[in-house]
Amino acid sequence: MTDRLDSRTGRLVAYLRHNRDQLVVDAAVLFAWTVGSAALFQWLDLPLWLHYLVLFVGVAAYSNVTPNWERPYRPPERD
Repeated sequence: MTDRLDSRTGRLVAYLRHNRDQLVVDAAVLFAWTVGSAALFQWLDLPLWLHYLVLFVGVAAYSNVTPNWERPYRPPERD
């Protein structure tokens, strides 16, 4: 496994594999939030600036309540 982690590509692949489930959940929630709020704001004919504000606040709130992604390895030492 250390051979794969010697390159940036290997570390990226390991990182994405390790966080795959959380990545899928995050993408699904943010996609649903974006589409749902767009549909609601269009249906209620509310101003676009308010929609952007609601999108921003929703994404910020979601990022504060979800756990951070984790590294499956220790980063290499830099000189």
